[in-house]
Amino acid sequence: MTVAPSKDLQAGQHDAPVRCSEWARANRLSPVGTIGTYRGYVLLELPLPWPRDVGQTEDGAALAPVLAGHGYRLQAVVPDGPPSAPRRMTLYVTPPGQSGFAGYRRLEATVDESVTETLARLIRAGQDPHPGEFDAPGTDVLVCTHGTRDSCCGRFGANLAVALRARQWRSDVRIRRTSHTGGHRFAPTFLVLPEGTSWGFADADLVETVLNRSGDAAAVSGYYRGCTGLGSSAEQALEAAVFARVGWSLLDRRRTGSVDGSHVRLSWNEAGAPVVWTGEVEAGRRVPMPECHQPVSTATKHETELAVRSVRRLEPHG
Repeated sequence: MTVAPSKDLQAGQHDAPVRCSEWARANRLSPVGTIGTYRGYVLLELPLPWPRDVGQTEDGAALAPVLAGHGYRLQAVVPDGPPSAPRRMTLYVTPPGQSGFAGYRRLEATVDESVTETLARLIRAGQDPHPGEFDAPGTDVLVCTHGTRDSCCGRFGANLAVALRARQWRSDVRIRRTSHTGGHRFAPTFLVLPEGTSWGFADADLVETVLNRSGDAAAVSGYYRGCTGLGSSAEQALEAAVFARVGWSLLDRRRTGSVDGSHVRLSWNEAGAPVVWTGEVEAGRRVPMPECHQPVSTATKHETELAVRSVRRLEPHG
């Protein structure tokens, strides 16, 4: 699970066509702070093939106004059952009245009517603070395999999904092939719901480590893209640095972030007392990012890493 340079690519090779994720790996590009922020996710079973943008599908276009109005992100997932089986829709939603983020609430229903009506039912259920018929606890591991969006995800993500399907998991864990989650330059990538953590440069051992929360968190913090429940990339970057120091228990804390210029705070309550970490988050190294199968010398985009400095825990009087 080491982010090591590719054996087939050296960072100084600018004239040969490259794969974006191999180039990012060769340059040890940091994935921290590169996942979006969402109030929730909608997982909809959609048979392959998918277009480049799943929002261009009939279902995606129908759901778009509702998704935008609630701040939810649509993820297509490959159906688990046979073609004749009814499709499922899963809604991950921030619990109503929740201050800070410690995970989404999971609801699920069969799409036995229009997708918009199914989503409306789940949204109504998610707005009720009491458990109901659609509450369905469980864990979804979404591996991006969206090859029509990016060939790195299509190749490396699909290989990871196959490797994961060959392993034994808890009965509440589902490995799902999903559409674009962003960050294909870090392929293979995966997202764990309901905890909302996203990871890059993945292999099957990393997925197992994250799901089991085993070993030293600092050893895997370099693969952490961030938490989708935090409000900004700067907060995600500080969280990754704190995660390396605090460990896996951080992911269960109801944490809140704030940003004031380059000064970032991450806080939560522990044993009735506030815990506050601070740090300086600034623009770091700027790396050219080529399109897949293009030479680096033709790159028109650059990736700017986030640099986190002066990380410290404030004393109660600080």
